[in-house]
Amino acid sequence: MKSRKSDGKLKLVVGIHPESYTPSDIRLNKPVCFKKIEDGVETGSMLLQDIDDVRIENSRLTYFTPNNVAILLSVSNKALTAAKTIFKERFNPDKSELDFQTTSENKRAFLNTKSQDVCDYIEAIQTGIISAYTAVETLANLSIPPDYVYKVELKSRGTIELHDKNAIERWISLKDKVLHVLPDIYKTTQPDKKKFWSHFIKLEKYRHDIIHQKTINSTAFYKAYFQRDIFDVCGSAEQVIKFFYNQHAMANRTNPVWPWLINNESHFPISYDFDSSTVEVVGNLYEGYTRKAKR
Repeated sequence: MKSRKSDGKLKLVVGIHPESYTPSDIRLNKPVCFKKIEDGVETGSMLLQDIDDVRIENSRLTYFTPNNVAILLSVSNKALTAAKTIFKERFNPDKSELDFQTTSENKRAFLNTKSQDVCDYIEAIQTGIISAYTAVETLANLSIPPDYVYKVELKSRGTIELHDKNAIERWISLKDKVLHVLPDIYKTTQPDKKKFWSHFIKLEKYRHDIIHQKTINSTAFYKAYFQRDIFDVCGSAEQVIKFFYNQHAMANRTNPVWPWLINNESHFPISYDFDSSTVEVVGNLYEGYTRKAKR
């Protein structure tokens, strides 16, 4: 285990070469591959994976650091899997009667059962929508460098607004981050010509409908969840992230933001700036901490 003096984070050497590494859980952060280059020749490498811990009463739980984008996508995918099962098994006219007016069952009991099914379905869909949207928003905000400035031309005023990282995170819509900020940061094309873009616009609308509901009597937005394209809408978040990941990875500019969940190929964040003077050996996997790390 190692502790960077600059940030105090614990890291574990989990391998030498990326080709020999297999992720134990795709929700975790990828290890960073540090390479040593001398006279243009690679003379050594190692994979360092972040470790974190949390105190629970009188014990300390240690674990590899999760990737929050991956966690959110995983939550969304599990919720959508549940929603698909409910839709297929409980709302399929070929398998289940839907109209309480024509049922031969007790109509009150029938209506109660179907209402519970609808609530289960909406619960799963809304979990999927919010988690998927938040995954894209998280990736967008994490991708913004500390010194990045976003310029917005106000043609009506003939002026230009400058937004720093904090202002972008707070005031620029996710749609504009995905359409303008991320393509500039990652030097990619814009995604608005892709098939998933119209679905992503709906995803943003559906998310806003949930978060910014104006009145308790306005429940019409639930009906969109029963449209044929709802699962494409919910899946558009992963498509957006893959869009930037694929162009980013092809240019060999991978970084720790990208989750395994998007692509589990051996695209590792690579650093050539390893400096042994900034690292302190504090123990190993089998003997634990042999020296006290600065926390």
